[in-house]
Amino acid sequence: MRRVSWESENGRTITFEGAGPADSPGPFYFVELESSLGGTPETARAPRQDGQTTYYTALDPLHIELEGWMWVTGDRFRPALAEYDRQRAMLHQAFAPNRFGILTYYKEDGAVRVRCRPVTTPVLGDPIGTYCPIGISFTADTPYWENAVEAVACIGIILRLMRFPWAPVYGPLGVYNRRAGIENTSEELIYPTVEVYTTGQKVTLTNQTAGKFVTIEHAIAENQKLVVNLADVSAYLYTLNEAGDYADPEDVSHWMSLDSEPWGLVPGKNQIVISNNIPEDTPIAYIKYRIPSLGI
Repeated sequence: MRRVSWESENGRTITFEGAGPADSPGPFYFVELESSLGGTPETARAPRQDGQTTYYTALDPLHIELEGWMWVTGDRFRPALAEYDRQRAMLHQAFAPNRFGILTYYKEDGAVRVRCRPVTTPVLGDPIGTYCPIGISFTADTPYWENAVEAVACIGIILRLMRFPWAPVYGPLGVYNRRAGIENTSEELIYPTVEVYTTGQKVTLTNQTAGKFVTIEHAIAENQKLVVNLADVSAYLYTLNEAGDYADPEDVSHWMSLDSEPWGLVPGKNQIVISNNIPEDTPIAYIKYRIPSLGI
C-alpha cells in the first residue's frame, strides 16, 4: 500500500496512508503524488543562423503535488467543526512554508525521499460528507529524489574467512579490508559522507577510480569520530559523551590539506581506499550514500 510521510524540521510528522478508515485509522488518507521536473537551456544564435545552438541544459528545482483526504468526525463532547479546525491548524503548523522537511514516498519497488519545503500552507477544499480534500505543493532545491534507505560500505573491519571453535582465542580469522568496491547504479555523480574512527594521523580518503583524494592533516583521538561531507567539502569532529553518543560537533574543515580534491562516486564501479600514516593500521570508516533518481 502506497503512502506518503512528511517530517518537518520542527519535529511534526504527518502520514497520508490508505484510502479510508478500512485501510488506516487516519485521519489523513493518500490519493496521489505527482513529481514534475523541467530544465533551463543555455542557447545561442548567430546572425542568420537557422535554429539555435544549445550548450547546456540545467535541471530546474523539483516540483511536487500531493493530494489527499482529511477525515473529520465528531461526537457530543467534541463537535465535528471543532475537530476540523484543530486538524487544519495542525496541518498548517506541520506544512509551514518557511520550514524544510523530508518527504518520503513509500511504494511497491521501494521508498524514495527528498528534502523540500511547502510552497504554501495546505489548501483544503469543500467537505464531502466526513471527508475534506487536501492539496499541498512542494519545491526542492535539488532536482533529484534519493533512496530512503542509506547505503553503507565499510572499510577497516575484519572480513571473516573461517572460524575454529577449538582455537585458544575464540574469534574470526580473516583479513582487514583496506578498500571498498562501490557500484553507483545511477547516471549521476554521488557525493557520499564518510565517517572515520581512528587514532591515526593524516587520514586520506581516496577514490582510485576518479583519481582524487582528500587528506585530513590532524590526529583523530580515541572516542572521536570524523565526518567528512564531500558534497559541501566540510569536516566535523564529534566526541563520545558519557551517554554513549557522539556529540559536540566541531568544524575542522580547515584540517584538509591544500592539495585535497573532493571526489564523488562516478557512475559504475568505484574503488575507495582509506589510509593513514601507519601502514599496518587501517582506519575504520563507513561510506554512506543514497542513490539518486530523477522521477518516481
